[in-house]
Amino acid sequence: MFKLIITAIIQSAFLAVAQYFMKIGMDRVVDYSMSWAFFRSFCNWQLALALILYIIGMVIYMFMLKNYELSVIYPLTSISYVFTMLLAMFFLGEAIPFVRWAGVFFVMLGVGLIAR
Repeated sequence: MFKLIITAIIQSAFLAVAQYFMKIGMDRVVDYSMSWAFFRSFCNWQLALALILYIIGMVIYMFMLKNYELSVIYPLTSISYVFTMLLAMFFLGEAIPFVRWAGVFFVMLGVGLIAR
């Protein structure tokens, strides 16, 4: 079980960092319109890196699917909620209200019950 938890943490970290770069990349996309500039703005390194990180996370998830029960591994991937909120708070300057932290706490409490 320890190996599964470590693998889930690594996979969740890849997902969270991918979300961070997806946010940064999408902030650079021009206003939505049917123009060449709009479609060309999707070609930025942040979105490319997010895609690569998602693919790595998916490969790790496929390993987990091959070796563990889905009913255990899928809830463990919610660890990425914590990582994503921390990235948003520290690197994007987002204010995270207490209610949101409480919600993530209860999700993590459920993850702890599943991982037992």
